[in-house]
Amino acid sequence: MRFSILASGSAGNATLIETARTAVLIDAGLSARALAQRMTDVGFNPARLAAIAITHEHADHVGGLSALARRLDVPVFIASATRRQLRLKDKDAAAIRWADPLVAEQPTVIGDLTLTPIAAPHDAAEPFVFTATAAGVKLAVVTDLGYIPAHLAARLSGCHALVLEANHDRDMLRAGAYPWELKQRIASRSGHLSNDEMARFLREDFDGLAAHIVLAHLSQQNNHPELARLAALQALRARHPQRDWTSIVTVAPATGLGQWRAL
Repeated sequence: MRFSILASGSAGNATLIETARTAVLIDAGLSARALAQRMTDVGFNPARLAAIAITHEHADHVGGLSALARRLDVPVFIASATRRQLRLKDKDAAAIRWADPLVAEQPTVIGDLTLTPIAAPHDAAEPFVFTATAAGVKLAVVTDLGYIPAHLAARLSGCHALVLEANHDRDMLRAGAYPWELKQRIASRSGHLSNDEMARFLREDFDGLAAHIVLAHLSQQNNHPELARLAALQALRARHPQRDWTSIVTVAPATGLGQWRAL
């Protein structure tokens, strides 16, 4: 298995996962043209995509979904409540190949990859994070959630790679220019993961197995890559001091492409 983060942040999110026989796109938050180009730029032929899976209905995760699904004629895996929130034109919705609705904790097999949706605390209709497993390798994409509850932390054990939200630094968010209502939403338990909560998970619940920890969905206004990375490294060194985490923790670029990471 390998994965590449094609986009990360409020401008758009998309993660490409490829196994020996299957490729799945998690979220489609850029335009269809931009997503196809980014896949091409990392050496992946978009025609080989097997499916698109959606975490939730916010525009930075579904902005290019309709056009891309129709253009590539691939099935879309999505929760029923999330699909209802898309508000697509009837002709566009009819042209999309909708897979059976995703249900929390019920694995879905796509080729040689098993995708499991896990309920997440976020202000959306039916939000999920995903684990993806193939040939004994496990990856989790964990973004857009206000905190990591115990049931989710348990599902993240055994991961060989984590794409983990580090959206904001709490002090930067408080002092920043966002309206108070937006600050409250972001910082709430159904908002976005702070550096502190990301670090708490790594310090208290992480099993130390992952070969890659990619910090994702960083706010360009309310965070800094080095602040997020430092918080992660300090937490990991406290939890697992025997391991050198320096090359394991990276930050997904807000603009441009992420490299392929092999597992």
